Amino acid sequence: MFPQCRCFGVTRKPRATILTPAVGKKNKKKNKGPRDQHFVPRCYLSEFADPNTPLGQEPYVWVFDKDGKNPRKRAPKNIFTETHLYTFEFNGEKDFSMEQSLSTIEAKYAYIFRHKIKQKKPLTETEHAYLCAFVAAQMVRTPRFKENQENFIQQLIDHGTQMALAHGVTDSPQVRQWMEYKKNAHKIQMMDSIPYIANILLQMSVAFLCIKAPSKHWFITSDDPCVFFNPDLQWQRFYGPGFGQQNVQLTLALSPEVTVMFTWANFRGYSYVSGGNVESMLNRMTRFHSNKEFISPYPKKKWIWFSRVPLDPFFLWKVVKNETKMRLHKLHNRWRYRKMYAKR
Repeated sequence: MFPQCRCFGVTRKPRATILTPAVGKKNKKKNKGPRDQHFVPRCYLSEFADPNTPLGQEPYVWVFDKDGKNPRKRAPKNIFTETHLYTFEFNGEKDFSMEQSLSTIEAKYAYIFRHKIKQKKPLTETEHAYLCAFVAAQMVRTPRFKENQENFIQQLIDHGTQMALAHGVTDSPQVRQWMEYKKNAHKIQMMDSIPYIANILLQMSVAFLCIKAPSKHWFITSDDPCVFFNPDLQWQRFYGPGFGQQNVQLTLALSPEVTVMFTWANFRGYSYVSGGNVESMLNRMTRFHSNKEFISPYPKKKWIWFSRVPLDPFFLWKVVKNETKMRLHKLHNRWRYRKMYAKR
């Protein structure tokens, strides 16, 4: 029986200094920082290195396209980076405060994973806070999140421009403000979202799902590794998952042997999961949720990762039942409309 983490359910807020970068403050070292910045941390990717890496060679992971094609070996330092993704620029000078703050969280997380989670030991309140901060940062630092933010602002710019032109205004101050805001929208949104999401995660139950034989079954990760899922919503296409939903779950594979899960249910501590659940549920969702690429510690892939539905008889029966119900509903509506128009 594994020990349960004492810190789960804590509502105490983490210190703002571990989450919010001091952007704009004078710092002689702020103009020195990395040009290529990881949107999936190097320390995190290193845990998925191929265990069969030849001695003396730099550890590497196996990168696959989302459809499973084009497998290639890549060192963690050379993947999932963008140029100045978190760098602010003030009066021609670059500010790396956000990158430095993220590096602090990553360093704390790396220590916690190696010395506590990997050893299946309970976390302290501070370690729990840093874990939540790391997961919160990973949710909002990806290119997909950045694109969603910028696309939303671009829609405002397009609509604002059309309205301004309709009123004979060719240079709208509001549109210019949106265009200027768009340049740093992702970074600003990260500053607002990371503390907010971390405080929510602090109040949720945390469980660590473990594998006994990682050589047979293992967890995979991706370029957008946090998977947000609510099983109650999979039968409809209108609503998306959210933290306010009772049965929502957030999973993040921390290594080929461990995945962390945040839920509102009373599910805590370390527990082993079967290989079938790993392949048909967790890895399948991780691969599906990836943006462009997914990561595995081994060059081989499993076909179940690419299945649209899990191979569970009860679930398949529910799929058939739901599809039949939807098709009958569409036929019924079509018949009603035809009957209504025939009367006219």
